Amino acid sequence: MSEKQMTLGNIKYLINSDFLSEFDQSEIEALFDRTLIEKQQNVEKARGRGQTLLFCAKDKHLVLRQYRRGGFFGKFVKNTFFVFDTFQHRAFDEFRMLSNMLNMGLPVPTPAVAREIKTPFGIKQDIVIQRLSGYKDLSYFIKERSLTDDELVSIGKTIKRFFDNNILHTDLNIRNILLNESGSVYIIDFDKCFIKTMQKDDKEKIINRLLRSFIKEKTQKSANFEEDKFEILKKEALA
Repeated sequence: MSEKQMTLGNIKYLINSDFLSEFDQSEIEALFDRTLIEKQQNVEKARGRGQTLLFCAKDKHLVLRQYRRGGFFGKFVKNTFFVFDTFQHRAFDEFRMLSNMLNMGLPVPTPAVAREIKTPFGIKQDIVIQRLSGYKDLSYFIKERSLTDDELVSIGKTIKRFFDNNILHTDLNIRNILLNESGSVYIIDFDKCFIKTMQKDDKEKIINRLLRSFIKEKTQKSANFEEDKFEILKKEALA
C-alpha cells in the first residue's frame, strides 16, 4: 500500500494513493464533506453517536468516521484533541495501524484517507475506510439467531491470528467483529489499538471483554447467546 501526505492550509491528509488512485484532490476533500454526502441516495448513518456515515464514491463503498472524545470531558469538548492528549493523532495512528495489519495479511478494512484539522485549540480528526460489503457485525446475527459452532470456531481462529501478530485490540466487542453468511470474519475499529508482545493475560482480558459484550447484548436486548458455547470461540482464540 502506497501512502502520501497532502497539506492544504491548516488541514493535513494521509492518503492511500493506491486505493484512491482515481480520485483527484477535490474529490478526496469531498470525502469529508458531510453535508454533501448526506444528500446522496442510500447514505446511512451508523448506530451510535451519529458521526459515522456509510456512503459510496466512484463505486467504492466507504465509511466516514469522526473521532470524538468520551467520558465526562467529552460532554464539553466533543471532537477536539489537544497536544497533551495521549492519542492526539488518532486518525493517522489508525490509518497506519490498518496499513501494518494489511501487510501482515490480517482481515481488516483498507484505509482510504485520514484527515487532521488544526485549530487554535487543538486537532479535529476524521478517517475514511473501506466498507466491507456483505458483512454485518455480530449483534445483527445474534438478534436473529444463535451463532453456529462453525462460526464460533471461525471467529476464534481469526482472533488468534491477531494475537499471533501481537495486535492488542483495546475494545474488542460484538460490534467490532464482522461476519458474512459464509462464515468469513473481519475485525474493525482499531482506534487507540497498538502492537505489543502479547502475554496470556492480555489475551484473556480481550476475550473476557468480548464475552461481556455478548452477555450485555443478551441481557439488554434478549439476543441469542449461550454462554457455554462461548468456550468454542475462546478455545480457538487462546490455542
